[in-house]
Amino acid sequence: MTEISLGDVYDALGAPTVFAIGHRTESPGCLVEQAVNRAMHEAFGEAEALLVTRLHAVTLAEVAANVTRNHKSQKRSAS
Repeated sequence: MTEISLGDVYDALGAPTVFAIGHRTESPGCLVEQAVNRAMHEAFGEAEALLVTRLHAVTLAEVAANVTRNHKSQKRSAS
């Protein structure tokens, strides 16, 4: 668990689409839609690459440690 990253989990899941938004296809013949899709393509690619890089930098051990810290903090607050 100390070596497995969120990126490893993401890859194991088949690297699903990161963003729910993306290219619009409601009106494929629309020149505005086509222009926006072209303009956004690079931005979405860069954003996805940055997020996937970050996922590979966070281990499951770090996530588990964060959960433990939060749980202890909640217990202290409830007392």
